Amino acid sequence: MFKKILLALAMFAGASFATWDYYPIPDSSHGSVEAGLYYDKDHRWSQAGLKMGARFTMIKSLEIAFTGWGYQFWNEEDCSGCVNGGDGLRDLTIGGRFEIAPMITAFLDFNLPVGDDEYDGAGTNPPSSGEFSIYAGAQFSAPTKMDGLLFGTEAGFLWGFEHDNHERGLDIHVGAEVGYTIPKVGLTPYIGMLLKFRLSESVWYDGNDTEHGYADRRSRQYNLWMGIAYDITPMITVKGQFIFRNEKYKGVWTDGNPHHLGGDANGLYMAAVFNF
Repeated sequence: MFKKILLALAMFAGASFATWDYYPIPDSSHGSVEAGLYYDKDHRWSQAGLKMGARFTMIKSLEIAFTGWGYQFWNEEDCSGCVNGGDGLRDLTIGGRFEIAPMITAFLDFNLPVGDDEYDGAGTNPPSSGEFSIYAGAQFSAPTKMDGLLFGTEAGFLWGFEHDNHERGLDIHVGAEVGYTIPKVGLTPYIGMLLKFRLSESVWYDGNDTEHGYADRRSRQYNLWMGIAYDITPMITVKGQFIFRNEKYKGVWTDGNPHHLGGDANGLYMAAVFNF
């Protein structure tokens, strides 16, 4: 069971709304605290920051988690005349997972827009989305015959509430991850993927409360991450992972559209996990 805790492989920073991992809930009274640095880049745009999270198994089959919080150092374009900005506190996600049957876990996450949503100028993006969101779904993790091998899948719906006269369309997320802990070494390579797909159109409302659509239904984003984790001691694990994502956006493209699925980027995430 401890190897399952060591395989607490969090999603990348760009996917700020995600469950802790795709694997079974650890034994009761177990938990983890994670802190890591992220860096993402696409052409002239880049972002970097610190994100933190913690989880704890309250009772058997019930886990509570706090993820996504931290500090964004910058989120900006590098160009002549562009301003520097996009720094500040990140939003916080509070979530829970419950094992409803062997190999099946239900989850419910709430994104709380507690971060800095102040706009610093053209080419910058604040850390906070300013949006209260709910992400709900289920996970399936089948046992494997190979010792140290774990495989998990997840499917869920992301629903964002109206804010600043905008309302996100309903998204569906489908993901999977596999990791293998090399016996007696404590080294765990892993690989995962996530597909985001927009099921309904995002909208905005003008001063007369008239609804206008972004025609972004069927937009999608592909995500891939590859990494490795190493348990220095039974209590401390370090990990690093490369991130690749690509968005196929459909609809009205404006700089003011807050409903993109995350855009294109390549990135790096490095973290330390403290298990107890």
